[in-house]
This record gives sequence, C-alpha cells and structure tokens, in this order.
Amino acid sequence: MTKRSAPSLPSGLKLAFSTAATALLLYAGWSCSDDNQGTTYPPGSPCAGIYAGQCGTACTDDDGCPDGLHCAAGKCFAACTPNGGECPDGQICDADGRCTDGGSGGTGGTLFTGGNGGGTTSSSSSSGVGGEGGSCGEVDVEIGPQIPTVMLLIDQSGSMTSNFQGEPRWQVVYDVLMDPQDGVVATLQDQVRFGLTLYTYQSGPICPQLVEIKPPALNNHGTIDQVYSQESPTSNTPTGESLEQVAASLAQFAEPGPKLIILATDGDPDRCDDPNGHDNVSKQLVVDAAQNAYLANVETVIIAVGNQVSGDHQQDVANAGKGLPVPAPVPCNDPNICAPTYEPTTKQAMIDAFTDIINGQRTCVFTLEGEVIPGKECEGEVTLNGQLLGCNDPDGWQLNTPSEIEFVGAACDTIMNDPEVTISVSFPCDTVVPPPD
Repeated sequence: MTKRSAPSLPSGLKLAFSTAATALLLYAGWSCSDDNQGTTYPPGSPCAGIYAGQCGTACTDDDGCPDGLHCAAGKCFAACTPNGGECPDGQICDADGRCTDGGSGGTGGTLFTGGNGGGTTSSSSSSGVGGEGGSCGEVDVEIGPQIPTVMLLIDQSGSMTSNFQGEPRWQVVYDVLMDPQDGVVATLQDQVRFGLTLYTYQSGPICPQLVEIKPPALNNHGTIDQVYSQESPTSNTPTGESLEQVAASLAQFAEPGPKLIILATDGDPDRCDDPNGHDNVSKQLVVDAAQNAYLANVETVIIAVGNQVSGDHQQDVANAGKGLPVPAPVPCNDPNICAPTYEPTTKQAMIDAFTDIINGQRTCVFTLEGEVIPGKECEGEVTLNGQLLGCNDPDGWQLNTPSEIEFVGAACDTIMNDPEVTISVSFPCDTVVPPPD
C-alpha cells in the first residue's frame, strides 16, 4: 500500500491562490469596440450566420466591405447585426456591424466570464486606439477562482465507535471536519462548496440509509453541523451502494468546478443484500461505483479511519476514483499508475489528509468562455508572477482549443506548488471573439 503524508494548509493564506483546491477561470472586460476578424467564427456569430462567406475578405476601408460589415485589420468583419442582441447593454449595432455607444468608444460587455468568490486577482491595462465608431485596444483579463464541490461521504457504521487515539473514530472525524476553529469545513467553507452524506445499513426496501445535506454550498458549516452533530454510529457498511447514489446525484450538480467525493470509512464494505458480506463482491461494488463516478467527472478519494480497511482495497478504490488501472499492482509504488492512499494515525494527520485531497483539485488548464481566433493566440501576452511566458513554449503556455488555455512545464509546476501565484493574460481585441449573449 502506498502511503503519503499530506501537508497542512499554509497558515494565513487563502485557499483560492495559496493551495491547490481551486481550478481557475479566466474572465475579461471589453475596453474597446468589438472589431474582431478572422476566418474561423463561432456558431451563432454574425460571420458564421447572416454574413457567412462575406467576412474575411480583404479590404482597406469600410467602403470595400459589403453592407453591414466594416474593415478590421485588413479584413471585412461584423461584430453584430441590427436588432440581433449581440452588443453589450448600452451599446447599439451601427450600419457597419460595430457595437458602439454613439462613437465615443464606450466600454462594457464580457468576453470571458466565470470565477466565484475572492482570492488574488490580476489585470492588464487596456490601451485604446482611436477610430471611427469606437476603438480597438486590448482585452483585460483577470484571474478568479472556480469553486470546487466536495461531498463528504462518512461511514456511520457501528464500528466507528472504536478507538482512535483515545477517542471514538466517529468523534475524531466529526472534530476534524466540524471544529469551529480548526475544522476543515469551518476553515474552507468560504472557498469550497461542501455537502455531507452519512451512510449505513437499514433492513427493508430503503437501503442504504443516507443522511444527506445537499446540494453542496458555500458557507455551509452551520447547516451541516446542525444535522451532523445530532447523529451517531448505527449499523453496517454498504459503501458501494451509498457511493453509487451520491455520485449519481453529484454528477447532476450544475455549478461549475471540479467535483469530488471524499469517502471516510473504517472498514471493508458489506452490501445491502448481505450486511455481513465483507467480501470481494462488496469490494467490487465500491470499485465499480468509483469508476462510474469518474466517467461522470466526479472523482473519489478514500481515507481509512483506523487500520481495518485492507490495503489492496484502499488502493483499488483510490485508483478507480482517479481513472487509474484496477486491480492495482501489488505492491503499488509507481505514482503514474498508483493513486495516493490515506491512512492517518493522528487527528492532525487526518486534517492534513482532508486538506491535501481538496488541494489536489488545482489544475493548469483554464477554460475561456470566449474564443481566441486560431492562429492568433501568440499575439497575446501571458505572465506568471510578473514573468512573461512563451506561447507554445515547453515551459510556458499553449492554446489547446479556441476556448482552453494550458500552462505547461515549469509554468505548471509553479501554479501547482507556489503558495501564491498571480497570472495576467491579455489579448488584442481583434484576436478574440466574445461568447454570444
């Protein structure tokens, strides 16, 4: 079994840019008119619709373009259509397909949207260039955290009354999560959407028995604690069926951001049709549920509370939850095919494990809700901690699709490991196409 000691959350640092708990979205505001041009246009845009086949033709001025289009950087283009609703609030579409507030080069609208909550932000200054019907400078880009969603799936079986460093396992897990000063939920609730599911066995048609606080939400400590604090261990451990139900519900959760189930259990599973069946059938149910959850973009990580979860089963569940091979090799020591497992032996180690798992949601891939015109991405400037990064550089950044940017090599290492990162991105506004309203 692979064991990894998890680092604790750095003192005094916000999760949004000091730990790996958040994926990031880019967003931007126009400070220029919508003079975009190119030969590839998103579905629903004027150049892909009513003006299809007319945009992109060479021009030297507006007179060289068909009605409804204007000349932008040597090619005919239309950012809008009359009464088409493409322009930001407060602007209108003029006769040449420009969004304008009457010729003064106003601001407004959104190119990239996303990001929730606080955290360090950075922005680039825009510079306009005067011109008829507006101006075209740069797109200001800021960085904001995308909120991860974490469902805490807690074993409520009778064995959770067993000893963990002089206290019942149940109480230790509760304190680790819910302590109002140092608990994981209390500490991170303003930066993570938390939900809670307690699971156990119940005879009859309703099995597993679930106590659920959903949907996951920010600042959810009080709501969770009101229920969790009144519960206690009861019966058996139908982990597979419980994980299946929770994952199916979480997969339907519509908020953006990574989705994660943290399973805290103190023993090998049984199942609803055999509450004493701690066998390979029950174990396979858990593995299958974790694999299916991963296919639905929900990761699963297991924390063993005590030493009664067999090592091979821990590794198989950990691998299934990360989309890695199952059954896992024995011993499993290659980090490329062996997901980390967690078997904390102290309360602080358990806090560190939960924190490390949540931190693992950080990514080097960012989603743009607008589109960068293919072939023009390297006209943009991207800096990391004030250092200019190379476009298509093995230690810089690259555009995976018109709406996805990825940091690679040394740049990605910095994002993953630096306790505080500042990212700034700017593109000339004739290199990007905003999303439709």
